[in-house]
Amino acid sequence: MRPSRRSTNTTEPLRTLPRALTALIALATTIGLALTLLTAAAPPAGASGLLSQDPTTASLEATNGPLTTATYAVPSPSGYGSGTVTYPTASGSYPGVVLMPGYLGTQQNLQWLAPRLASWGFVVINVGTNTLIDDPESRGRQITAAGTQLLALGNATGNPISGKVNGTLGAAGHSMGGGGVMAALRDDSRFRAGVPTAPYHTNPNFSGITEPTFFLTCKSDPVAGGDSYAVPWYNSMSQAEKLYIEVPGDHLCPMTGYGDKAKQGKWIVSFFSLWLRADTRFSQFLCGPARDADKNNTSLVTRWMDTCQF
Repeated sequence: MRPSRRSTNTTEPLRTLPRALTALIALATTIGLALTLLTAAAPPAGASGLLSQDPTTASLEATNGPLTTATYAVPSPSGYGSGTVTYPTASGSYPGVVLMPGYLGTQQNLQWLAPRLASWGFVVINVGTNTLIDDPESRGRQITAAGTQLLALGNATGNPISGKVNGTLGAAGHSMGGGGVMAALRDDSRFRAGVPTAPYHTNPNFSGITEPTFFLTCKSDPVAGGDSYAVPWYNSMSQAEKLYIEVPGDHLCPMTGYGDKAKQGKWIVSFFSLWLRADTRFSQFLCGPARDADKNNTSLVTRWMDTCQF
């Protein structure tokens, strides 16, 4: 069950319905909302109960979450160059996340994010591209291919992630990889949330994207400045839940070895936990009072936009 979205539909006023029917609809709506919240707040099955512990600022800003992880090299990548899967060793099934590097980038670009996400209950495939100069559309297709193979591996036997992928997919990428995330969200309905970081795409139209999207950009980026790329996309996506955070730094700020990884990790883990697992305990770090210390810290965040409450 995913968090509910604000409806854009209008209905005829309820006063036009008979009173008895109106009362039944109100009762059903109340019960349904209660069940949705109770279901969404529950942690995923398995994981030895470790994810049942409520997340805190301290736990989310630590290098790793509560789950032990291991890695697995994809033996025969199909449709992309290479792949390393980082996964929780605890029993249970988890959402899958594809990581895509940028122009001239390798798996090292977002290596920092793979174990962090996996330790919070995700099966993460960190992708190397077919060639280092693949454009954003090609990277989007490779995200789709990697997601397809991740699901297949989860459904197959004889590999360490057998039974561990629950069928839900998300993606995060940097630069042209961020543009690839946008292309995947536009073209592949299996991807239910995306995190494009310092995203770049030369000829995009992403106004039709309806899935939750978190744009992480860098204030002093000379390559893919937010005002030229992410902000127009954000503004055009009228049907999606959105988060936009701009932080100090240049184009490399989301990459391994750059930027405030404690904060970036907390935001990305929280975003995927909310939208891929419907775990509403993480919403407070993006929309609730727990986010205010970050949002109002001008040395940490130079611009923050969102469609809260979600």
